[in-house]
Amino acid sequence: MRNNGEGFKKKEKKAEHTEASQPWKKDIPPPGPAPPHIEVLLSSPPPLPPAPHLLSLPAPASSSTSQLPAAITSGDIKAQIKAMKKRVDKLLSKTATRLNVILVRLEAMVEAIEGDGTINPNLDELDAIINEMYLLKHDLHSIISELDFIHHQLNHSLILWNLVTREGTLRLEVRMDSTKLLSLLKTCINSKSLKQGKLIHQKIVSLGLQNNIILCKNLITLYFSCHLFQPAKLVFQTIDNPLDITLWNGLMAAYTKNFIFIETLELFHRLLHFSYLKPDAFTYPSVLKACSGLGRVGYGKMVHTHVIKSGLGMDVVVMSSVVGMYAKCNLFEDAIKLFDEMPERDVVSWNNVISCYYQDGQPEKALELFEEMKVSGFEPNSVTLTTAISSCARLLDLERGKEIHKELMRSGFVLDGFVSSALVDMYGKCGCLEMAKETFGQIQRKNVVSWNSMIAGYSLKGDSESCIELFRRMHEEGITPTLTTLSSILMACSRSVKLRLGKFIHGYIIRNRVEADIFVNSSLIDLYFKCGNIASAEDVFQNMPKRNVVSWNVMISGYMKLGSYIEALGIFTDMRKTGVKPDAVTFTSVLPACSQLAVLEKGKEIHNFIIESKLESNEVVMGALLDMYAKCGAVDEALDIFNQLPQRDFVSWTSMIAAYGSHGQAFEALKLFEKMQQSDAKPDKVTFLAILSACSHAGLVGEGCYYFNQMITEYGFKPAVEHYSCLIDLLGRVGRLQEAYEILQRTPDIREDIGLLSTLFSACRLHKEIELGEKIGRLLIEKDPNDPSTYIILSNMYASVKKWDEVRKVRLKIKALGLKKNPGCSWIEVGKRIHPFIVEDKSHPQADMIYECMSILAGHMEIYQVLSF
Repeated sequence: MRNNGEGFKKKEKKAEHTEASQPWKKDIPPPGPAPPHIEVLLSSPPPLPPAPHLLSLPAPASSSTSQLPAAITSGDIKAQIKAMKKRVDKLLSKTATRLNVILVRLEAMVEAIEGDGTINPNLDELDAIINEMYLLKHDLHSIISELDFIHHQLNHSLILWNLVTREGTLRLEVRMDSTKLLSLLKTCINSKSLKQGKLIHQKIVSLGLQNNIILCKNLITLYFSCHLFQPAKLVFQTIDNPLDITLWNGLMAAYTKNFIFIETLELFHRLLHFSYLKPDAFTYPSVLKACSGLGRVGYGKMVHTHVIKSGLGMDVVVMSSVVGMYAKCNLFEDAIKLFDEMPERDVVSWNNVISCYYQDGQPEKALELFEEMKVSGFEPNSVTLTTAISSCARLLDLERGKEIHKELMRSGFVLDGFVSSALVDMYGKCGCLEMAKETFGQIQRKNVVSWNSMIAGYSLKGDSESCIELFRRMHEEGITPTLTTLSSILMACSRSVKLRLGKFIHGYIIRNRVEADIFVNSSLIDLYFKCGNIASAEDVFQNMPKRNVVSWNVMISGYMKLGSYIEALGIFTDMRKTGVKPDAVTFTSVLPACSQLAVLEKGKEIHNFIIESKLESNEVVMGALLDMYAKCGAVDEALDIFNQLPQRDFVSWTSMIAAYGSHGQAFEALKLFEKMQQSDAKPDKVTFLAILSACSHAGLVGEGCYYFNQMITEYGFKPAVEHYSCLIDLLGRVGRLQEAYEILQRTPDIREDIGLLSTLFSACRLHKEIELGEKIGRLLIEKDPNDPSTYIILSNMYASVKKWDEVRKVRLKIKALGLKKNPGCSWIEVGKRIHPFIVEDKSHPQADMIYECMSILAGHMEIYQVLSF
């Protein structure tokens, strides 16, 4: 991926002087007019211009390069010297020419005198030569004055050069200091040496380098590496004119990397209103990541508009970031549509859209796009492979996962921690623990994700011992377990019903003061319920700092599993009082409690809550509601729900058939079953169980036997104990006891089943079949000599035929064994409250009044019986 903000690595632009003038020239007096050609005698040379004094020059500042004298370069000094040299050369050339002329004329005169020996004819020439020499004398005075002026100019330039040299030295020192400071800063960043970094920051400020872009970038990086975000922000804010877009990009990239998304958007908003800069291709990825992190899809769409307006709609990196923003904001359709419109794609864009399908619950589509990506010539990276392997895990597609693994091995792809963990997770979820162990063992540096994946694999199998062993090894290698680790181990203990191991993990949580989340607490509650420790489950629930719908659902489900239906309805009422809104899971969990207790009014109340929650279209909830009405005997209400269902699966058909059958409408049940067979929903074993039960209640022996055989021959279902129980009960109701007994005897799987023998035993008592009854009774006593119900039924059977001696023997046996019949329990629903009663139970707060009313009713019943005789 492209490095957003260029990572503070763009080269620093050199500062350039833009001053139009050179103020140092104003301190040099302008040269005087060139000495005129001397035509008259001068007694003295012209006055010289005043020499510039050192004190008149601007003094160099010592604290900041911004206060040094105005810039003068070596080129300026060279130009001055060349100009002076040219003037000296001109003067010397002019003087040499005149001297040569005088010399030639003198030599000619000497030759003339030597030739004829006369001087008079040459006196005029001699006078002219003398006059020329006199004029040359005055010219030489002018030349000396000019040379003096040049001398002063050279002296002044020398002073300036010295100053320039000093200024250059200072600037060189500053430049050397900034280079050295930059090197030291980078060392501090690598070692995260905050103390030394602060000292360097102090030096930067003292040298006046707080506006140096490169140093500021590295200061920001230093503070971010030490998680000091406010000082980093202040470094940026103290820059007078942050005119480098890479500075903005780097700060935004650092913010998003550290999940400081609000600051990112604030900085972007400031950039939009900054007159001198505009966002570029490195700006938008950070901003879009912040939008997705905050879930601000509206702001993200606005940024998308800016991208298009700025002409970056064809930039693959920017558009990939836009796709990622939509994907992470759960706008999967928008992300996929934008991806399809991209003329150019990169690996990141492919990863985003593959992840879209995976998160949207379409792992098949994710794998399809994974294959398309490879066909398009893109090489999947670690992110791609992790998503693809996770899709295989979700689909439990072991073969496809193995194929991907083999491709990686053949290509020599180096597995990182994420891909390896995904493979371990996939093998574990697919039940291939040996491959999971092998892959896990090949991981050189195991991180917590790898350990969690392996533990989760064992957890799914309920292998709590292996989970604890991995937990121990994990601790030995210095890996701190996460809440996911603890939750997986607790679920393993729950599946294997290992209370001791579960308590060990609970103790670890308490000793190490782990702040358990909703998943860990829910796993603890489920563990204690599964192990029958209701008090501990309630204690965990009561001590939870925050309870959401999941924790309430776990409590309701736990009570339901233990048959504590009244407590389940009570916890549902408490949930409503605390203001927690029930969900579909809540209703599907609590409605069976109404079914079991046959509390129709409470069920209707829950039906109203379902309507308030707008869950009438939820098939699972409506199926549970149908089942509740059916089992409470409200067949008409059940039929209304059945007719309202948008789609009827085999569960809803079965519930309605059971409703008819359980309430004396067996023929309606059979008609509905025929309609079901003609529909798309095919009956299963439970459906046939409902039909057989309907036939049993109505005594339809022929129909019952027909459907029993149809289940075996046409649908290929092997009868379970429950189906045989219905058949035995059906035959027993009509007195075909011997036939029922023969069915038991010729079926080895059910020959000694206590439940079926008990059903037939009760039928023997009903039809006073003493011989067969005694035979079955002996079998039951052999299998469970401590079951009081067998003795009681046998005693009642003897009493029905007036065998009082046998009755006395059986009751003495019961007394000798110390057996007691489990007390019966009944309940009544009054004012939407359920009041349970047990034999000789006086725990009810209105027990005295209730027993008084019962006594009055019993008295009236006795009077009625007397009067009837």
